[in-house]
Amino acid sequence: MPEQSGKVQTVLGLIEPDQLGRTMTHEHLTMTFECSHVPTAPGDEGLATAPIEMKHLHWLQQNPYSHNENLLLNQEIEAVKEELLCYRKAGGGSIVENTTTGITRNLPALRQLAKDTGVHIIAGAGYYVDVTHSDETRKMTVEK
Repeated sequence: MPEQSGKVQTVLGLIEPDQLGRTMTHEHLTMTFECSHVPTAPGDEGLATAPIEMKHLHWLQQNPYSHNENLLLNQEIEAVKEELLCYRKAGGGSIVENTTTGITRNLPALRQLAKDTGVHIIAGAGYYVDVTHSDETRKMTVEK
């Protein structure tokens, strides 16, 4: 472990802290948030599955956790890649990606995004809130 001392662990390996550059410290590049779903109000059920369009923007802003597709932030990897390239071009160097187990952390996608964009991605670790824990997670000991 001494070889890791003073280093930063990214999804592509260890780097020196001076390689980080400008860093965004709490981002979610790919995740699902279905655990936070809020049922729609009576009469709005159709909006929960309606396409994400400008005509529904006000409802989406008022009910962000009631629209099913709005809770799936894992479908637009190419768009995320484009945003990361813009971030890099604007001087960004690193992102701390805080998605954890329970809200669908996707390490293969994060590795590919880092390779494709040159942005250092530091992946979050740990577990999200209790409602997202599997039975296996609940049975784990502190040592695991």
